[in-house]
Amino acid sequence: MTGATALEPPAFVRLLNRFFRECGLFVADNDKTVLIVTLLLTAFCSSKILFTPQEDDIKTGYTPDGARSLDEIEVFSDFFASTGDPIAVFLFATAKDNSSMAEYNAMKEVVDILDFVGENLTHKGESFYSMCTDFCQINEPVRQYYNGLAMSQQNLSDVGSRFQLTFPMMQVLGKELDLSPNFFGVRTDEDGQVEYVKIIMLQIRANIPKNWKKEDAAEYERMISQFFHFKYNSTHITPLAMSLTYTGDEVVRTGLTIFPFIGVGFAIMTTFSVVTIYYSSSRLDQWTIHKVSEAVLGCVCPLLATSSALGTLFWFGFRFGTILCVTPFLILAIGKWSLRMAWKKKSGFCRIARMLVEVGPSIAITSMTNLLAFLVGIYTPTPEISLFCAGNAVAILFDFVYQITMYTAILSICENLEMRKNATKRKDSDLSFKNEQFTVMLDSYCDWVANAYTHLLVLFCFIVYIFVSIRGALNINIILSPDKLVIGDSPLLQVNYLRDTFVLPNYTTVNIFVQNPGNLTIESNLNYMNSLMESFESYPECLGKKFSHYFVRDYESFRESSLEEMEMMEDEEGESLKNKTSLEPFSKAAMSDFLAWPEFQHWNGFVKFDKNGMLSRFWATVSYHGEGLGDFQVRRKMLNRWRATADQFAPLNVSIFDDYAPFVDTLETILPATISTSVCTLLCMMVVCFLFMYNVFTVFVATLAITSICIGVFGFLSMWGIDLDPISMACTIMSIGFSVDFPAHITFHYFREGLHDPTSTPAKRVARSLAAIGFPLLQCGISTILFVLCLLFVPTYMGEVFVKTMILVVTLGLIHGLFIVPAFLCAFTAIHETCFSVKRVNNSQVSSSTESILEKSARSTTRALPSLKTTHSYPKSSHFQSFSSLAKLFSWRISPSTSDNKISA
Repeated sequence: MTGATALEPPAFVRLLNRFFRECGLFVADNDKTVLIVTLLLTAFCSSKILFTPQEDDIKTGYTPDGARSLDEIEVFSDFFASTGDPIAVFLFATAKDNSSMAEYNAMKEVVDILDFVGENLTHKGESFYSMCTDFCQINEPVRQYYNGLAMSQQNLSDVGSRFQLTFPMMQVLGKELDLSPNFFGVRTDEDGQVEYVKIIMLQIRANIPKNWKKEDAAEYERMISQFFHFKYNSTHITPLAMSLTYTGDEVVRTGLTIFPFIGVGFAIMTTFSVVTIYYSSSRLDQWTIHKVSEAVLGCVCPLLATSSALGTLFWFGFRFGTILCVTPFLILAIGKWSLRMAWKKKSGFCRIARMLVEVGPSIAITSMTNLLAFLVGIYTPTPEISLFCAGNAVAILFDFVYQITMYTAILSICENLEMRKNATKRKDSDLSFKNEQFTVMLDSYCDWVANAYTHLLVLFCFIVYIFVSIRGALNINIILSPDKLVIGDSPLLQVNYLRDTFVLPNYTTVNIFVQNPGNLTIESNLNYMNSLMESFESYPECLGKKFSHYFVRDYESFRESSLEEMEMMEDEEGESLKNKTSLEPFSKAAMSDFLAWPEFQHWNGFVKFDKNGMLSRFWATVSYHGEGLGDFQVRRKMLNRWRATADQFAPLNVSIFDDYAPFVDTLETILPATISTSVCTLLCMMVVCFLFMYNVFTVFVATLAITSICIGVFGFLSMWGIDLDPISMACTIMSIGFSVDFPAHITFHYFREGLHDPTSTPAKRVARSLAAIGFPLLQCGISTILFVLCLLFVPTYMGEVFVKTMILVVTLGLIHGLFIVPAFLCAFTAIHETCFSVKRVNNSQVSSSTESILEKSARSTTRALPSLKTTHSYPKSSHFQSFSSLAKLFSWRISPSTSDNKISA
């Protein structure tokens, strides 16, 4: 020891030291057995990965639990429960030369595509035309527009009397057809004649055949999408397909594209590890060829831990979500502490146990803080984020176990081989760096950090940094779109652009499901129902009643015309007509003729009847337009207005459905969820720091630094173009766990140096702390940045957020750990010494007076009893008094133990 005395470490650290010592001794004695057992465990757990398909829940995976959209999806699914969710594929056709889609050649190819899909693309012998029942005529306006163009091409004289090619309503033999669901980006002349069309959209909608399963419907949607994206050769147009199935496939493809780059990252990390371990071990005169094996296997160990963890989750029924593809990168970055174990390895008796005791607390801090951060994240309301945090938490636990078992066994085996080969060249366990210049530079730097003027500079910079970070955090955008889930070359990006730019601003539809329409034969009930539709149609953005789909209007027109026919035919078929008119108007029997009429056949998909044949539920739509409807914030306001209108008609049990609702609901909860999760995680980090240090002073500095790093990451991510969404939320949780590594390690070593040598100055304690932890922090930080950069080879938003987050965490963490935290520690220690200086002076004066009295008493006693010897009591040094006072003020000590777990030099 370098000081006069040494204080006991906290009880938790003593417990860890005892655990790591026993673990190290056990592994050293049974290294080969431990290695074989862990490898067998890895093989068993990882085998499940090979048989687990990647699967993403696009519909609800990013929607928080309890969101209203989940209830709306349930109502939607229940409406189609008899056949399952309907098949829905959207084809977007644009001209290759950016010309108008309203030209004859382009329209002809669109109609050819429609016929090809309807007849030639089959699954299990079923084509669109053979399976469709209610929505077969949904694309009829496109076909009729083409017929009008074809007749115009032939210069027929009566074209004008048969077809009027106007927008949004075209005339066909005196009947209006609505083009607005199919034509987008339209430009017309003064008479409404179509001049230019940017997009023509075809809808492939059909109920699932009875002999099909959910997987068959998904395969049919996938077949259509893949055909037009990869097989279809066109002369004039570019067709793009979109469906929920294809969106999920693209998300899965994104994850599979990321996986191969684990090899690239592994190569980068391995090369860096070999170089840095060679540098450090050669400086300690401990370099052997076995260090290469230790470096490589130190990178393999986290990957094996990750595969074991994910396999274990899959054995327990967890889903293999795409977001888990980031987990290997994350764990390999965390597993960097294995490298520190390698270069800090001791030699001599009980070397493995001593190595674990020395680096064990650092590994424990890293693992515990990251584990707790992700355990808290499991309780976030978003399922995909909860899955991500669960996977990472289990992987971190496996990584910790593998480091102290598998990798420690590898170190033991390598060390035994080294000792056999170099039996005559045993190294002293306390070898130090040979370069004296490094020590001089470190001492000079620490003296500068301990300077009062440096403290003022750090305080000023810190305040500016916090101000800028908070300002950036307050300006973050809350946006979530499907674009963020797919790779940069995905056709879905172009589809989403066309939809948000041209489709939604011109034709946005709300789906209205009435669950309790009541008896519409009663006029008051029917009027109440009509007022519901009129409320939705009263919006300024509404296109108008004729663009809505509300079966009652067509049915009433049909009944009026039918009643007129009945009156004319009353004499001939009086009895049968009386039977029809006596039926309930809104019963299945009364509506059978209406629903069987070709013109109104599509209404079969909009109404449902109960067992008694009475109307029980129906579906209606209202259409809107507006320039901002492609924007998420505008859609959120519109969705809330729709819901408020539906709530005004509570007796009807109205539910609305919008494809964007699950994503929009995320915007409402993600900010409070992020804040609450971050606060809980920070509290957990503070508890962990307190367990290791038992000192309010150092815990406060560490917690302040962790909070500062998190605020900085959040603020600078906003300024770096990252939005707040479930992916960035997951990275925020991750950043809290990572941010602990840097300030917690430096404060822990500062605290430990104070226990070891209470007489040392703050500058000396910082110097010793940086000498012990500075190089590993730099090594881990630089290796992490180099490693995650390989994700930039895959152009994904998820990879971009992960890389930017890690760069910010590591950069800010290194700045805090190597500069800000040491300055704060020195500053607070100086402030404490200043505050207690008066007390020390008074104590010194009292001590001097007491000593003078004792000396006089001793002299008189000596004269009286010359045979007795005088014994003096010397006061302790002022530095020791300062640290003891600091310990009494800021810490609650556990009673000293008689164990031998004191920290030595």
